[in-house]
Amino acid sequence: MNYYIFIRPLIGAFTGYVTNWIAVKMMFRPLNPIKIGNFTVPFTPGLIPKNKPRLAETIGNIISKDLLSEDTLKENLLSDTIKNKLSDNLYNYLNNYSTIEELICSFTGDDIYENKITHIKNKISNSIYNTIVEANLGNLISEQIKTSANEKMKNPILGFLGGNAIMSSIMSNISSKIDEYILNNGQDLIYEMVNKEINKYTSKKINDISTNINNAFISIYENIILEKLPQILNTINISKMVTDKINSMDVLELEKLILVIMKKELNALVNLGALIGFILGLLNLLF
Repeated sequence: MNYYIFIRPLIGAFTGYVTNWIAVKMMFRPLNPIKIGNFTVPFTPGLIPKNKPRLAETIGNIISKDLLSEDTLKENLLSDTIKNKLSDNLYNYLNNYSTIEELICSFTGDDIYENKITHIKNKISNSIYNTIVEANLGNLISEQIKTSANEKMKNPILGFLGGNAIMSSIMSNISSKIDEYILNNGQDLIYEMVNKEINKYTSKKINDISTNINNAFISIYENIILEKLPQILNTINISKMVTDKINSMDVLELEKLILVIMKKELNALVNLGALIGFILGLLNLLF
């Protein structure tokens, strides 16, 4: 068998392999321009070192506009998978506590919780008390009763017996008694009721309201993503962040990163050069 016929295809394969291997290497090498006097040798530095700033900006724009665009992030962050995962984590967290009071104390500590909850109770009680005092509740109640009673005073017998005058006197006395009671007992009475209602709420079982807490949590999360994501992205500026990161990388570090990502593809390119060279060598034998 004449093995010499394979020389041209093998030389073509070798040439194609070496040519593509050099082409791949020239993407990264040399790292710096080679000068002969004032003359810079063509294709130095390598393609990536020479165009590193433009490459960084291009990659930054691609990532920010295509891979991590606002619409893409919204679609993923608001997916059922993400929301279900958040809900599961929240339920697992809430299951560590039996009541709302325990949950709040986990953030504040018992002493701070007691001080804060007492301050809240006093604040609410004082606000209600001041509102009632300023509203002149005694007078409002007496006037309301008097208006209602006057409808019934249309009875001629009561009118003849001086019912209106009697009612006015009685209502005036009732008004002063109500105001006096509020001034003397209002704050304690209101605090007692506020304290009772707040304690009723803080002593609620977490399991009884976990669904409501979860719904509120997911609603807040959705509103943050829908309303604040553009502002967050503008603040982060993904494009600039990626560009600055690549520009700050050493060329060798960038080369290593690209090779990790594209090693398989670059090797295939080199091998493809060998295959094409071999095929061209075979065609030369035919023609």
